[in-house]
Parts: sequence; structure tokens; C-alpha cells
Amino acid sequence: MKDRPYWWDSAPRPDLGPPADLPARTDVAVIGGGYTGVSAARTLAQAGIDVTVLERATLGAGASTRNGGFVLPGFKRGVGALVQRLGAVAARELYDASCAAVRFVAEFAAAEAPDCDYHQSGHLILAARPAHYAALGRERDVLAKVFQHDTELVAPDRLHKEELGTEAYYGALLDPLGGGVNPAKLFWALAAAAKRAGARLVESVEVQHVRRASGVFMLRTNRGDLMARDVIVATNGYSGPVVPALRRRIVPVGSYLIATAPLGPSVARALLRRDRVVSDTRHLLSYFRISTDTRMLFGGRVAFGPVRGFDGAKRLTETMCALFPRLLGTDIDYHWSGTVAMTMDQLPHAGVRDGLHYAMGYNGHGVALATYLGARVGQALAGGDDLRPFADRPFQAVPMHFGHPWFLPLVGAYYRLKDALR
Repeated sequence: MKDRPYWWDSAPRPDLGPPADLPARTDVAVIGGGYTGVSAARTLAQAGIDVTVLERATLGAGASTRNGGFVLPGFKRGVGALVQRLGAVAARELYDASCAAVRFVAEFAAAEAPDCDYHQSGHLILAARPAHYAALGRERDVLAKVFQHDTELVAPDRLHKEELGTEAYYGALLDPLGGGVNPAKLFWALAAAAKRAGARLVESVEVQHVRRASGVFMLRTNRGDLMARDVIVATNGYSGPVVPALRRRIVPVGSYLIATAPLGPSVARALLRRDRVVSDTRHLLSYFRISTDTRMLFGGRVAFGPVRGFDGAKRLTETMCALFPRLLGTDIDYHWSGTVAMTMDQLPHAGVRDGLHYAMGYNGHGVALATYLGARVGQALAGGDDLRPFADRPFQAVPMHFGHPWFLPLVGAYYRLKDALR
């Protein structure tokens, strides 16, 4: 069993040319070389702006190539709660923007990444309890009436007959706009597009300090100093101490995945009748899909505290086999983890703080939102975007969070209890 993302072998790093050197100055410095950072850099470079991406490890090594490859509209927070919190108008603006994010990925894939395995096959949200199915019905009604977004309730008998090779769930909500992608192929296509446009992509450079003086930013790094007119913070769940105000607003939560050995078309279709991406309604959710080479890719929140990779793989395998007994004894070829950036309001945020531009806090919806919001921040610095509706809301700091999220095991215990009682 390989302790590395399946995506790294299915989409090896392409040749991006000679490594870029750290310049003495640049128009825009982007801290973070994931979806957000390279998408912003691509947009800025296309506008003729000198832009340098600073990645402390290697490009795409974080969540951008460690996720499940779900391309979804909406947010972690349900639409009913969204309307209740923000009102119908503001909620509609935010939701429409999330749909625009999905379309942005689809358009990029069609134009510049036709081999990234993007498919709009639909997102199936499974009801883990009968009461959850009723709640999904209410979500469908809100989506139709407030957002004019059509979804479909799938009754339990139809779910088992037409969609899913398990009877562990009590119906589902199908969103046809959702889909899947090979996230590493998507990332490398974005990075290559940024490089072609003229962006400078610098790896193994850690930003240690940022200060503003005389209208410019000075960035101290492990490889020397860099002067920049503007700075974009695109570190998401990997935010460090360089910008403490933003770090306090992000809670990094581990998400774990496994990939089975190839199952073959007949077994794969017996488990998932159609090529959906699937998640359930538990707080500590499970999510899964079938890869293009017929592997079951199965993920979930196995822990809120530190856990060894093999232990996480064992827990996920047990959960997967409880849902799909047919997979008992199936080899697990890969196991890995990534970091999800959660926020207090379970919504993404983009804007300007202390002169620094940022986009982060995707709460598990980062494939579409990070790619889209990175481009939006790039457009803002090029003079063509005000970042609404993402910049219109307060970005709340997490109480008692000053760096290390010591409270995560308590949060995990709370959600496990809620899952057990609901």
C-alpha cells in the first residue's frame, strides 16, 4: 500500500521547464502554489502583470492534489441555513457565484485541459437517516424557489435500484451540476497555463516575514528578500504564522482517502451504477467515487486530531466495507491525507486585509472555488473585480485559536455524538 495520493501516479508532474529563480522584485507576489495561487498567477500574467508564485514545498503538494476531485456548486453550509443567515438576496448571490465556479472549471477544462477527466455526472448526496432525507427535500425546495436551481430527490427504492450498490442509505438528493475531475491533472494544466502566460513559479521558498513600507511590501524568505507592489495570500489550510490575522480565521482539518486496486467495470458498476460523485449527510461524512481505471476512491474525516496514515486507512477501509461488503478483502493500493480549511461560518472568503489580498476557507469545496476565486483575486489586482459577494461579509476569527488548533479533538467528539444521536 503506497503512502501517497493516487493522483500523483495517475497524473505525474509535467515538464514545466527550468526552475525559476527568486527575483529581487515583482509586481505581485503570491504566497502559496496551489489552485488559488496558480489560478491568480495565470490571470495576472495574462493581463501583462509581472507575478511570482512562492511555494514553500513543491507546486500542488498540498490539498490541490490530495483531494477527492469533486467539482461542486454550493458550500459546506446548507442552502436553508444560508438563506436564514444572510437573507434570500445575499444567499442567492453567493450560491450563483459557486455555480459560476463550477462553470469556470468546466470551461477551463474544455479549453486548456481536455485530458483532465472532468465530467459533469452529478453529485449524489446520501441521507444517512430517514430524517436527513426529509431535510434534503427541504433543501431541494429552497434550491428551486430561492435559487432557481433544479435538483432531484431520489427515493430509497430508486436509489438502491438505479444508483447505489448498498442499502445503507435512506434516499438522496441529486444535483446534476456536480461532477468530478482528476485534481492533479487539473492543477498541472493550471500551472502550465500560468507558466505559458509568463508567471514565475518558484518552489522551495518559504516566506518568513511580510512588512509594508513606503507603499511596497518586503518579503523575507529563506532564499533572500523580495520586493512586491502587491501580495496575495493563497495558503488556505496550510496557512502559517506569516500572516497571523488570516491564520486565526482558518481551522485546518485532516481529510483522509484510500484507493482500492482496480475493480473492473462490472464490479465498479455494481457499486455505483452511474458515474456520480457521492457524499453523505453525516457530520463526519464519507465521500466516494469510481476512478477512470475502476478503483473505488473512498474518503472521510476519520479523526480531528493527529492520526498515523495507516491507522486512517484502516478506519476508512472498515467504513467502506461496512457500506459495500462486496469489497471485503479487496487490496488497498493507496492511502493519503490532505488538509481542509474550515471557517466559522462554513463559507469561503476573499478580500483585502492589512493591504494583503487573500482567498481561502473553502470548507471542502476547494476544487471549483479555489480555482475560481484565485482568478477573481487576479482580476481584482488587474483592476477589474471588486470580489463581491465574497468580500461583503465579516471574516470571523476562531475564538481561542492562535495557531495550533488544540480544540479539534473536542470538536470531533461533539460531531461523533451528533452523528450517533441523529
